[in-house]
Amino acid sequence: MKADRPSKPPTYKFDAEQLIRALFDADSDESVLLELAAMNRVELHADGMVWNTFLWLMMNVMKDASGSSIFNGAELGKMKAELPIFFH
Repeated sequence: MKADRPSKPPTYKFDAEQLIRALFDADSDESVLLELAAMNRVELHADGMVWNTFLWLMMNVMKDASGSSIFNGAELGKMKAELPIFFH
């Protein structure tokens, strides 16, 4: 008797623009996909350059009043680890 294996969820590939939209626009289709990925309903993949582009944005645009980056490297590393996205 063959054991039933769960089917692999649909897979989507994110580019940098889609990642940014997923994180900053709660009403976007990308945000919905991110939520579905967190529930293991879909699988999200992105190239490593997508994460590098996101890092650049966070370090160069997201600054406090004194001009310092809002996030440090450890916080951004934790964010990457917690995102339901496979970076290749």
